[in-house]
Amino acid sequence: MPLPHHEFRIMQVWVSLFAAVAAVSVAAIVFAAAVLPSGRRFWPVWCSAPWCRCGVALLASLPAVTVSRDFASLVTRIVEPSTDFGIAQSVGVSGFIASTDRGTPIDLRRLSEAVAPGEVPEGYEGRMIVAGGAHALSNCHGWVFTDGEYCIDGASVDDITRENGYEQVAEPIPSDLVIYRDADGVPVHTGIVKATGRNGFVLIESKWGQLDVYWHAPDDQRYADDWEYWRSPRPGHRIDVKVAP
Repeated sequence: MPLPHHEFRIMQVWVSLFAAVAAVSVAAIVFAAAVLPSGRRFWPVWCSAPWCRCGVALLASLPAVTVSRDFASLVTRIVEPSTDFGIAQSVGVSGFIASTDRGTPIDLRRLSEAVAPGEVPEGYEGRMIVAGGAHALSNCHGWVFTDGEYCIDGASVDDITRENGYEQVAEPIPSDLVIYRDADGVPVHTGIVKATGRNGFVLIESKWGQLDVYWHAPDDQRYADDWEYWRSPRPGHRIDVKVAP
């Protein structure tokens, strides 16, 4: 079962800690055999000097560190929550072109397949509301910037915010844009602020790849640990889409 993003990060910490403890334990055992008098019988005559045994012990511990690191990486890859909900399985769109307010072209695509509407992602039952009304063949960015008619790649999101008058804000209000980024700063998910309230309450409305549109808390998603709010004076978020000449 895929884990929510914040739970996955907590699990990463515990697995990494376990791997580190295992590596240190192996290194300590080998080192003890090198320096303790009772361990001398394990060493050949040519390596009877303490400095030689310590050096061999350190070299012997390196594989333990490497194996522990690879184990931690393997475990986290197995359970890492997927953020790929279909953009890789998209197809190009002919007959229409899109651009920012300053004229930068935006590539339009559509998902090659979709999931039945109303489906809640596994692990999120009871934690979100299915808003519905999504175009089956759009992704999150396309839902925000083309009213759900197309797919837009995450790499185009910064072009849109930069050239359509968006400014980052600290306190969101309804209709603001929310952007989630990966570790490299690339937008991996976008949505719209549906509502705000007391004590920092924020409700996000977003489409999850080829899945449906959901209402959820900002951190109740599987995309990223951090997010930003953006606001533009222009009416709505739709970019210019028109028939190709």
